[in-house]
Amino acid sequence: MLTTTIDGLWVLQVLSGIEVLAPELGLRPHLPSAETAAAALNHPAAQELRQAGVIDVGGDVDAVIAEWLTVIARRDVALFLQVQTSGQSMELDQVLLARFAQWWVALERHGDMVRLSSAGTATSEQSAGVVIRHQIERLVGSLIAAEVRPATLDTVQLISDVRERRDLGRALRRQGLCDEQVRTVVAACDSASSTQMSIVAIQSGVEQRTARTHIESGAVTVIDSAAGRLMVEHTTGHGRSWMIVAPGSASQIASAVQAMLRRLPAQTDWHSYRKAV
Repeated sequence: MLTTTIDGLWVLQVLSGIEVLAPELGLRPHLPSAETAAAALNHPAAQELRQAGVIDVGGDVDAVIAEWLTVIARRDVALFLQVQTSGQSMELDQVLLARFAQWWVALERHGDMVRLSSAGTATSEQSAGVVIRHQIERLVGSLIAAEVRPATLDTVQLISDVRERRDLGRALRRQGLCDEQVRTVVAACDSASSTQMSIVAIQSGVEQRTARTHIESGAVTVIDSAAGRLMVEHTTGHGRSWMIVAPGSASQIASAVQAMLRRLPAQTDWHSYRKAV
């Protein structure tokens, strides 16, 4: 694992010759014509990287770190995760979990700090699912699932009915939720006392898409509150948008994330898909 600053990551990006790394995390592209290796080596962050053994005196990047950066830059499929803990400011922790061939790497951003680490390897859908499950548990820990009956909500109707926080309970009852379900969902929506992680699937190398990237419109959200862990799956069907709220067991979350990944253009081959260069 490597922990460094945004500037430190920029130094590594320049020395590795990687122009685009992870724009989802707000990282700007490297401009080779204006940003030289000499300039990167003269940056104060380079000295810290030398002391940590990440780069040598000649400016070569440690081979393992270079491989991790390559996986991020050349990813075939990725999950973009945003985590907001209870009482946290509007600045979210962000994570890109990327797969290139059979290798998985995680790049995390916490303000001006970044963390780069290997997430493992996988050669099947099942083993790839295990990698993802372990990363989710690493980021938000484990918690008992909320004891509540699943509910399906009309997303457009819910947005239309809720103008302010006090409208939420009434809007949920209008869609048929019982008192227990309403209390659980309302508690989960209180950002001051709950932790939320949103997960979005991304596929690279897709023609007819901006920057040849497909971003799945549905998402999976994991919410921890005093009532336990909830899972919210955003899907579409019959021309309408739906939110499926269910207990957030590890198996339920894994199933929802797998379903989201299977909605990518690669469908059931998401774990082995390779983009054309």
